[in-house]
Parts: sequence; C-alpha cells; structure tokens
Amino acid sequence: MTLTLELSDLRSANEKALAQLGRTSEEQFGAELAEIENFLLSLYRFAVLAVRSEQEIQRAAEAWRETLDVIDGAARRIQAVAAQRSGVQPSLDRILEIRHAASDMLARYT
Repeated sequence: MTLTLELSDLRSANEKALAQLGRTSEEQFGAELAEIENFLLSLYRFAVLAVRSEQEIQRAAEAWRETLDVIDGAARRIQAVAAQRSGVQPSLDRILEIRHAASDMLARYT
C-alpha cells in the first residue's frame, strides 16, 4: 500500500483548521492552536523525508518553497487571530520556529 499526500490536500486541511481557529472559544483556543502546530510540524517532517530522496536540487528547493508557503500563510493568520486574544500562546512561538527551520532548509537548496 502506498500513501500519497498532495500538497493541495494539506493546504485544504490547514485552511479549514485556520478558519475554525478564528471561531474557537477562548477555552479551546490553545488546544486548537496546538493542533495546528502539530500539523505544521508534520508538514515540515514530510518535506524533510520527501527531499531526502530527491536527486534534483531544483525540485528539492520547490518542495521547500511550497512547504514554507503553507507555513508562512498559517503563521500570518495565527498571528492575526492571536493578537485579538489574551495571554501568551507558546504554540505560536513554536510555529514561528518551524517557519524559521523551513526557511533555513530552503536557503540550503537555493
């Protein structure tokens, strides 16, 4: 059995989670944010695995560009929603760390 994930499917799942985040109650906000953080970390890990076997540097760079694009979009939306909420959100800091790591990986291939 082969499992194939399309980036468009991942983007769609991410968009749904981000849309839900804005409608989440204050009590559930941290938990929802942690789920998005886990999703973005998984996306980063998928990119690491995909690029590991890639022979062409251009294709590896494109994989990182697409990964970074998804993470960037999520980080921007999360920052906007989090700014309207009270309290510190540790998941937001970790999401920004994932974004930074993906940016570093892209830089290695460009």
